[in-house]
Amino acid sequence: MADWKSLPDTLDPDVRNLVEQLRRYKDRSGLSLAALAERTLHSKSSWERYLNGKALPPRQAVESLGRAVDADSARLAALWELAERAWSGREAPGRRAPADSPASTVATPPEAMSPEATPPEATPPVGRAPARRTLLTAASILAVLALGAAAVWWWGPDDEARPRSASPSHSAAGELYTHCFQESCAGKDPKEMGCAGDAWTSALTRFHGVYVELRYSDSCKAAWSRISWGHPGDIAKVVAAEHASYQDKVHYDTDIYSPMVASATPSEARACTVLTSGAHDCTKPGGSAHLTEAPEPPASDTPPGTVRTHA
Repeated sequence: MADWKSLPDTLDPDVRNLVEQLRRYKDRSGLSLAALAERTLHSKSSWERYLNGKALPPRQAVESLGRAVDADSARLAALWELAERAWSGREAPGRRAPADSPASTVATPPEAMSPEATPPEATPPVGRAPARRTLLTAASILAVLALGAAAVWWWGPDDEARPRSASPSHSAAGELYTHCFQESCAGKDPKEMGCAGDAWTSALTRFHGVYVELRYSDSCKAAWSRISWGHPGDIAKVVAAEHASYQDKVHYDTDIYSPMVASATPSEARACTVLTSGAHDCTKPGGSAHLTEAPEPPASDTPPGTVRTHA
């Protein structure tokens, strides 16, 4: 169980319920914040804010966490709806009604009415029908826009890179859609291309206190380098068998991953790091065993070299 910070006392109960549920799912999965960021479209620092009640997670973040841990998507969606209403200050339907509103009047149960009594015909308040039609029209427009957005996502600019003949691959958390395959993944971000969804560590080494991992996606047939416990300026670099390579450096915090190289098997790539001191090292070519990922970097106030285990 993670040592979570206490949520702010001012947090609305509906928002608190959502955050506590997300924390429980994250703890049960055993994923670190870095691993959670790897499997979703949201950074580790964003998840730190969401799970500590500093910001309301967007619906996409909640849905992606649910897919990553195989959670009840309908329950999470309902919790998010209530939390979003509370966060934005809007009243949830049926929660409360003003004292002078018809909805606040206590209705007489049908069995309490005499057989000959007939309920008076309900007359809608003046001006309510046009408002109701406006809401329905707005809902219809939003539904059309949502369908359009889904179509753009699936048939967007990256469609040329998506292998149409291949059937969707599956991960333990559910269906995984990727946006590139092998050569078309070269130089691209594994998270944005969906390749991080089934990623695993194929080779691992520790160099001057920095963990260097070769990450591999079976669905995308691509590999990339990831470093943990580094410092700003340290470089994560992936090198393919044909010497193609890509890299990125730590901009802040302690970890970073490189763009991908095409790799039919993990053995065709190595992960490297170049430290700000100039020292550099690489893993061996990837193997077939799924290795344990590097532990989550320690807090900034933890002395260097201290290992903190995951929850």
